[in-house]
Parts: sequence; structure tokens; C-alpha cells
Amino acid sequence: MSVLTDVQQMEEDLQHRSEKLNVEFKAWMDISKSNKEGQAKISRHIAAIANLGGGRLYFGVDDDGEAQPRSDAFPIEHYKSDAIHNLLKPRLEPGLQCEVRFTIFTNGVTYPVIHIPPHGVTPIGARDENSFMHIYVRSVGPESVKISSYQQWDSILKRCMRFRDVEAVHTREEDELTRTQAMTKAITESVTASILQVLGERMGPATSAKADVDWAVVEDLMEATRRDFVGQIGAFDFGTSEIDQQVREIAGKHVVSGYALLDEKCNFLTLERPHKLLKIASEEMNHTASFGWHDFIVLTNSDVSPRTRLWSVGGRDFTGVEGMRISEKSVYFGEYDYWRVFGNSVFVTTKSYREDYHRLKLRGADLFFTSVNLFIRMHSLLSHAAITTAMVLDAERVALSTNHRGLGGRILGRGMDYGLRVHTHLKAIEDRHFTKLVVTRAEILEDYFGTLRRLCLPILEIWAGSNFDPEKWFTRENIDKIVAELRREGSAVRLLDQDQTRPPLS
Repeated sequence: MSVLTDVQQMEEDLQHRSEKLNVEFKAWMDISKSNKEGQAKISRHIAAIANLGGGRLYFGVDDDGEAQPRSDAFPIEHYKSDAIHNLLKPRLEPGLQCEVRFTIFTNGVTYPVIHIPPHGVTPIGARDENSFMHIYVRSVGPESVKISSYQQWDSILKRCMRFRDVEAVHTREEDELTRTQAMTKAITESVTASILQVLGERMGPATSAKADVDWAVVEDLMEATRRDFVGQIGAFDFGTSEIDQQVREIAGKHVVSGYALLDEKCNFLTLERPHKLLKIASEEMNHTASFGWHDFIVLTNSDVSPRTRLWSVGGRDFTGVEGMRISEKSVYFGEYDYWRVFGNSVFVTTKSYREDYHRLKLRGADLFFTSVNLFIRMHSLLSHAAITTAMVLDAERVALSTNHRGLGGRILGRGMDYGLRVHTHLKAIEDRHFTKLVVTRAEILEDYFGTLRRLCLPILEIWAGSNFDPEKWFTRENIDKIVAELRREGSAVRLLDQDQTRPPLS
């Protein structure tokens, strides 16, 4: 397979260190505010790698590519995601959102790895220890140096122009998408008004009917997205390794989740400027539900950035935006995902179970599902829905739906990685579980925890019994403890009614 695990990627980087300009190794070091020189050095390397087109920076690896033992002076919390982003925010311009992952290497030590995206339409500048801004590039060694030659400028400016070309294409696509959706909406409203007028004339005053969600459309779009996800998995040239076997099983073990933005009468809304909406929502998700990756993530790389698409689903044409396809990922971090956002404001994401990845690492035979991972998946979906609802002023209702597959025979674990901690040894009987929930704008924005609880409890009821009571487990106190633990591990996670230091959504 062409896809590597995080450990395999680290092995490859260590092996070929001297040949790769897009990889930088740093020994365990102080990156706190008190060490301005150290912070400037890390910022310089990250800016240079971004200006090269992206890459990785490892902590705990020496200049010879040797993974060092665990450091007592600099525990893993020293390098958590928030610390890295706080380091970079005042030093890089324009800002750069990196992904901080923690790789448990073959020696049993956990290493922080900063995955650095490429620059966008302009190069990334970095401030030195004296706060002077410079443009850095990668040079042989490898090392990060100030840009100093015509050839260096030529190379980086050509990449910037490619990004500008891509951005221009996206703008044209989005303009065409907006015009098409506006025309479709106008025609639909005109035809609907004509039909209602005729019915009113023939039947007299009509009694008001209760507004209801057209779940058939939501289900069709979710299933179309799921089928594409499964097709992408099936397109791999599978080998015989454990990783190959695990990825092969994803075709039958995954969850498809979605939501739709609706008006007061439960009509679908026309989504205008989806690229801009998704970009803003993605930036907010980095502070709300980023576990190394988040739902509906918008990447800046021209090869994987969201693209406008046209799909035929159920005999109808839908325009929309597609997220990164699986074939364009280079590293398997334990979870595959693929998403679509349709022009009628239906958002759909499909992903594998991280529990299965942990089972492979532990070489366990028993299938399991965990309450913490369920919380992560549902919070990721709901927080994105809340963020977009706040931005789309006409959204008065939100219809949420999930379709879990491959549940049969799974027990319920307590933590992220199962181990010996379980809620109950009861096994799920049914292989699939569906959830549907319609909430108002006020409920999702003003009672976030209550909405999250209503979304999670139905699936937890699968394992309800004498040893596990979902109602008693899913309390605010317990969820706050989980959030605190995830933060300590380096994730950027908060409930939308939790952190008052950020501005409210509405």
C-alpha cells in the first residue's frame, strides 16, 4: 500500500534524514516563553519547511536521526498542540495552522511530531529572537536559512503563483455554484408557489400542516457519500500486512454522520459561498474539536484543498464541495475520513473507527467501541453544526443523523484505547444503529451540552444494563473530566458553552 502509519512514517524519516529537506529533527528542548532563542529557532524551521511545500518537525531526535530516550526535563505535555500554536501565533506571518501528533515509536517512547502544511498565496515569514521578520527556506544540510538568492525567490514565488491560480479556480467554481443554486432556488420557489395557488383555488382554505424534515433526501446524500468512501477504500491494492487487513475491514466498519441546516418550516437552505463558510468553520474547529484532525477540515495544499463538484443522487443533480479523498493521504493515522457539503446545506462525513486502529496496535482479538471516542465523534459533528448554524442566519433548525455500521459483537470500553477498562462486557447484537435528531437554533447554540447528550445517549443505550447506565454516565461533570484529559494529551477541545475566553457563537 502507498499509505503509511505514523510509526512507519517516522521510521522512514529517520532512515533517510540526510536526503530529505522537508524533515527537521530536534532534541528534547525548552520551547517555553522564557527561551526566546529556542522559540525563534522552531519558528524558523517551521516557516522554512512550509515555504518548501510542507513537511514534519520531530522533537526527541538528534542530528544523526537517532530517537532519544524519554526526557524527564521536558514531558510530553510541554509540546502539546496549544503550546505549539501559542509559540507560532506571534512569530509567523501570515499565520499557519500546524497539526501536532504524538507518535508512540517502536522503542515505546512518545515523540511529538509537528506536521507542517505548505504556505498559501504568500510565503511564510518568521520573527527572529529580536522580533525582526525574515523569509526562510530550506537548504542542503538540511538547514533553514534566510532567503538570499534569485533562485530561491524564483522557486517560492512560482509555488505562490500556483496557489493563486488554484484560489482563482475555486472562486470561479464557487461563483458558478452560487449562480446555479440561486437559479434552482428561484425556479423551485416559483413552481411551488404556482402549485400552492392552484391547490388553494381548488380546495379552499388549507389547514396548516406540521413541518417535517425530508429525511429521504438526507439519507440519499449520506448514502451517496458513504458509497464513495467505501469505493475509495476498495480501490487500494491490498497486501497481506496487518495494516492492509485493517484498512480492508473499514469498508464494513465505519460511521456516516451528517446534518442539514433548515428554515422554520424545515425546508433545506441554499448554501451560499460554501468555501468561505467551510474555511471559517475549519479555523474555529481548530480551537473546538481538533484531535490532530477534525471534521470537514479545510487544507491549504492545492492538491487536497476542497473542490466544487456536481453529483447525481436519486435522479437529482446536486452541486457541492468535496473534502480530501483517501487516495491523496500519505499517512494512516488510525482513522480515514471523507466528506461532502451539498448546496442544499446537507453536510456529510464518513469515517472509520479509531477503536479498530487501537485494537490492531494492542493486537487484541475482541472488537470494542469506547464511550470517549463516541464523545469525540459526536462532539466533532455537533460543534461543526453549531458553528455553521451561528453563521447562517436563516438556519432555524438543524437535523442531525448518524449511521453506525460494524457494531455487532463489540463491547464498550471506557478510555481512548480500551486496555482492560470496560463499562460492560455486554456485546452489541445489531450491526447497525441509526440516530435522528432535530433541534432548534436556540437549542444547539444555547444548550450545547443538552443537545450533545441527546445525540449520544441513544447509541450508548445499546450497552445499557446492570453494570452500565448511560444516563448516569453522561453527566456534565464526567464529560468535563474527559475534556480536561484530552486537553492534557494535546487535543484542542472544548464544549461550546464551556470556555468563556472565546467570543460567543451568536
